[in-house]
Amino acid sequence: MHTPGHAVLNLWLLGNGAPSLPALPIIAGAIAPDVPIVILYLRERYLRGMPEERIWRESYQRPFWLNLIHGAHSLPLALVGALGGLALGSAELTAFFTSVFLHALADLPVHAEDAHRHFLPFSQYRFISPLSYWDVRYHARTVALVEAIGVCLAAVLLARDASTSARLLLASVGVWYLVNYGRSFLSTVWSSFRP
Repeated sequence: MHTPGHAVLNLWLLGNGAPSLPALPIIAGAIAPDVPIVILYLRERYLRGMPEERIWRESYQRPFWLNLIHGAHSLPLALVGALGGLALGSAELTAFFTSVFLHALADLPVHAEDAHRHFLPFSQYRFISPLSYWDVRYHARTVALVEAIGVCLAAVLLARDASTSARLLLASVGVWYLVNYGRSFLSTVWSSFRP
């Protein structure tokens, strides 16, 4: 899934289901697992000038980055963090690590060849899904459309009780999904109709 979608869905799932959980740690936990990927991309693309294809083919595959990224998507580590937050009586820690857990859980069925090792440190196993949120060889057009609809619906439901600034932020996420989906998947479809 795309990072903004994790934030919106987790906020809707955790904020509505357990209103005692604070919003900021939920959003931070939803984003945290992808932070190493963003840092890697920005470093390689803008500091080193590496083409995108090489970033994903070479830099992303280096053991340091894979271990960091996969560790950030570890279901057991997130669960330990959430249970630790509960044991300490910290709503913030509980919200953060529960959100990390939901992020990793949501990524599990939509990563094919780029699957994470979701069960670190207990297993190196990677669930290679038949679905992908970005790779058209693994039904990405459909998966990304379902993701976009789910995120937009969650954003609309969240916006009902949100402040004006939060509504604008939620609307911008919805617009980003529509633009990104069109650019990633529809532009190739439309271009095939041109003479």
